[in-house]
Amino acid sequence: MGCENYLNKEIRFDDTGCLCTFPRNDDEEDLSVERIRLLAYLGATVVLLQHGEIDNGYMPGCIPDWIKKSIDRHVI
Repeated sequence: MGCENYLNKEIRFDDTGCLCTFPRNDDEEDLSVERIRLLAYLGATVVLLQHGEIDNGYMPGCIPDWIKKSIDRHVI
């Protein structure tokens, strides 16, 4: 899907919604649970890329399962 650069690293969104329009298209309304989950995934991806713990930024596949499960458990 869409892509964005964070810390000079390209991040692509596999089967998740794109965050390239955040926060412009959110119209200052309450963020949905799904949007918050994706932002948590994005944060995890950026940190993992920055620390060299993953090779690519193809979300959510690049995120270790234990992190995804923890985010999902607390957000959804």
